[in-house]
Amino acid sequence: MTKTMSVTQLRKNIFDVVEAARVNKQITRIMLRGEVVAEIGPKKVVKKTKSTFLDLVKSFPKQESMTVEEMDMAYRVAMEKKHGKYISGRK
Repeated sequence: MTKTMSVTQLRKNIFDVVEAARVNKQITRIMLRGEVVAEIGPKKVVKKTKSTFLDLVKSFPKQESMTVEEMDMAYRVAMEKKHGKYISGRK
């Protein structure tokens, strides 16, 4: 059931309109000077899908594993960039 009311009626009955929207009861159209300017109704509920940690991990793009030497080199490059060239004593 759609109910139409003026702005003045809305101002006087705002709590009734909010309560009706809260229980998914009705949609109210608000009129100002003979023109519908707004509609008030219950919010639409978006159904959330359950996802597990495993689904999240599987959604990541696959990359090849780095060797220990590659990890060490990547770490050294990052540390040299952050702290300077001779931080590790390497020349």
